[in-house]
Amino acid sequence: MIETLSAFWDFLKKPKLLKLSKDNKSLWRDLVWLIILDLLFAGITMGIYYTLIHFEIIDEYVEKFDILKKLGLTVALLTACILAPLLEESLFRWHLRSKYLPIYFVCFTLALIADYFINSPFLKWPIYTFFFFISLIIRGYFKRMNIRKKVVFQRQSFGYLFYYSAIIFGLIHLTNIKDLTLSDPVFIIFVISQFFSGLSMGYMRIKYGLIYSILLHSIFNFIMILLEFFFS
Repeated sequence: MIETLSAFWDFLKKPKLLKLSKDNKSLWRDLVWLIILDLLFAGITMGIYYTLIHFEIIDEYVEKFDILKKLGLTVALLTACILAPLLEESLFRWHLRSKYLPIYFVCFTLALIADYFINSPFLKWPIYTFFFFISLIIRGYFKRMNIRKKVVFQRQSFGYLFYYSAIIFGLIHLTNIKDLTLSDPVFIIFVISQFFSGLSMGYMRIKYGLIYSILLHSIFNFIMILLEFFFS
């Protein structure tokens, strides 16, 4: 446990690209303890959330679509444990070891943010078109950059990219909650739990590869779905 938490903490203090580990003993140890850590963190944040609701300090929010109640356990497990991890890890973590995918990821998510705040149906396509062309311009610039400068920039910017990806991962899950917006500070409770999961899954992606961040994501969702099923 101590070895996993220490290595994870050292990585979070200064995220950097790691050589992919092929140590199976370390892999399964990290996987187990990071799942436990994610579950503990989620439990703490939800405990705080329901305590605040109990004392009527905040309003309670519900999911827009409760897949467990609407479609049943089997569909919920298939969606949460297979489809969601594959899609979300491909979108939020795949790019972390890529040369040019981070450019498209950052520009696309900035377009999403701009679209959210501008909130105009007339400007939606111009916003996405603008950021798409910006991404092409930036990629062209990077392709012309000499290798040494490119490597230095990627090393210096990786930490920002890693945390940015985790923040966006947390924010995107707000779309699952009915009527919750960024104007209500309660959003922080929902985001911070997903943000922490984004950090642990990002760590697994960097240290062991995308398949293992997908596996961590799948197991975490599997446990959460079963807990909701048995205790709801």
